[in-house]
Amino acid sequence: MPVEVKGAIALRKALRNFTPNLAKETQKELASLLKPVTNKARGFIPSQAPLSGWAKASGNGGFPLWSTSAAKRGIGYKTTPSKPNRQGFRALARIVNASAAGAIYETAGRKNSNGREQAPMANVYANGKATGRTKRSGSKNQSMSNNPQAGSLFIQSMNQYSQIVDANNQTGAGRRSGKMKGRAIFRAWKEDGGKTNAAVIKAIEKARDKFYAATGAK
Repeated sequence: MPVEVKGAIALRKALRNFTPNLAKETQKELASLLKPVTNKARGFIPSQAPLSGWAKASGNGGFPLWSTSAAKRGIGYKTTPSKPNRQGFRALARIVNASAAGAIYETAGRKNSNGREQAPMANVYANGKATGRTKRSGSKNQSMSNNPQAGSLFIQSMNQYSQIVDANNQTGAGRRSGKMKGRAIFRAWKEDGGKTNAAVIKAIEKARDKFYAATGAK
């Protein structure tokens, strides 16, 4: 969840360099604002694997195994600036998901409600000659399963626990993103209704005013 405030990155650097105590106070306040939404998002993680067998070891091309505890721990918050995205925007405060399996649960079906299309079959060659065997070969955006309904069934299993929620439909200031859809973090952000977004911006503006008062800067 990004919060964009004009000049916020420069303000954070100024706080750290000239008023370190105020910088720490601001970081602590931002953390206190993000923590409730983070805890709520963790509560939306299923208590068991959304799909039968997901929590069992398999040789399925390195597909991340499901762990409820790891998926919950993977949801956290950061009050340090993110790296610029392709448009040059940076987030000063955000909620993140560090769990690969948790991220899959969050976003599966966001682009295509029926899942990835099935990869086509291709001939297998050895030493430049066709072996007479075939296998599925495609991009990472295609399913390698021999079941053409695999993607759809996988997403249906996620939807039994929660549908994809669009967190863009909220009130409050802040930049909107076309990727703000999901089942845990984005669901919690949606239900928050923009209150935390507005509170974070207010906290940053308050820190700015305190900084100006303390340093005489303009």
